[in-house]
Amino acid sequence: MNSSVFEVDRLVAESVSRSFVDIPERVMHKARGLFVDTIGCLWAGTSAEGIPEVRETMLLWGGTRHATVLGFGDRISAPNAALLHGVMIHARDFDDTHDTAVNHGCVVVVPALLATAEAVNRPDPTGHMPVSRRKISGTEFIAALAVGLEVANRFGMAFIHYLHPGWLPTTLWGAFGAAAACGRLLGLDEAGMRNAFGFAYAQIHANRQALADARLAKRIQVGFSGSAGVQSSFLAARGLTAARHIISGAFGVPQLYTSGRMDPGYVETGLGNFEQTLRISVKPYPCCRCTHPVIDAALEIKRKKTFDPSEIESATAYLPPQSMAQIGSPFVIRDNPTVDAQFSAAYAAAHTFLYGAPGISDFSPEHVRERAEVKELASRISSVEFEKDSSAVIPAELHVTLRGGETLSARIEAATGSPERPLSHEQEALKFFDCLDASSWNFSLMEKERKLELCRSVLEKDDIVDFVDKL
Repeated sequence: MNSSVFEVDRLVAESVSRSFVDIPERVMHKARGLFVDTIGCLWAGTSAEGIPEVRETMLLWGGTRHATVLGFGDRISAPNAALLHGVMIHARDFDDTHDTAVNHGCVVVVPALLATAEAVNRPDPTGHMPVSRRKISGTEFIAALAVGLEVANRFGMAFIHYLHPGWLPTTLWGAFGAAAACGRLLGLDEAGMRNAFGFAYAQIHANRQALADARLAKRIQVGFSGSAGVQSSFLAARGLTAARHIISGAFGVPQLYTSGRMDPGYVETGLGNFEQTLRISVKPYPCCRCTHPVIDAALEIKRKKTFDPSEIESATAYLPPQSMAQIGSPFVIRDNPTVDAQFSAAYAAAHTFLYGAPGISDFSPEHVRERAEVKELASRISSVEFEKDSSAVIPAELHVTLRGGETLSARIEAATGSPERPLSHEQEALKFFDCLDASSWNFSLMEKERKLELCRSVLEKDDIVDFVDKL
């Protein structure tokens, strides 16, 4: 690619110009469904480890109080609300994923959008408004979400094949998506949106070391990106300038992150028909998306033959490179058992063989530590890299050898929750209810149903601030 003749001008222009009436209905429907799923994940995160400390830190920092902390009712600044909500959404590792770009979109874009939507229509207690006050409708909000997701995932697709595995795609590309989405709510023109992209580039970051060390910073990093999206759009709205040549410059993205390589078609063609938003998967299991084909394969093997898990002599998960790097190590419990289990093919397979597909409680530190039978079976499960040309989480295979010598196997080409194998309407509702059950509150079935219907009706709302107040 000759990046010297390429920039993101069309992507910037269409982020500004695409009206919601120009966005296909199925894209708006998809974005709404992703929003509902994300709000469920947020509720599940209210009770997660580390959330009290992050919330208390945001409250201590004070500042203008335009944005609501969902679930708790606190009011804090918009950038801090975006940070905190991102951490809450990501805390259970239950949020959506683009399986090829290996990118979590909503965890960055939704918190930034919520914070910005409130900031443009909710004065702080002193009456201060950062911009001219106006209402944001549900339709406008979801259209901005679709744009932000498309931007983030098009960046992801442009670079994923060349990105060093040590970089974390979500926190690199999410800030661009959040800046585009928030910039729409702020009414940025093309020059302003270009500056918002530039400010986002000034703040993109993040590596996988916290994940490799199983530290809580892994779930906090996404919050930094959402906050960066808010800051980028508001700084651009004030007329401040930022880097113009974020692709073709001497220090542009490909030069710094991918040795000058990229697939430019994903971004030079603008938003297209929102193909990448339509490719986003909804997670059925609260763990790294790379483990999902392994879980699916274990379930398929169990459907093929009834056997006692104690009969398993050994098992091998065959994983593409991206998955091998994230979940292929032997299962070991370190300082953070939840993260150790969420990012382990061996744990995922062992748990599924013994108890079925894992839920939120199955990744609690107590369960991970105390279930000796899962650890023992996981010790007999290894991982091997294959399909070296794949940058996605698929395909994956699981091969099992029973003590009598019989072998069983399954190959997964599309994981549950993907566009090829989407969750049903009922499965989406059950996931939402499971997330509410994992929250810090004991909701009745009636209240859970009310919250679900409220979220599903977001496109009909005249004012997102009113929606937030009712949530």
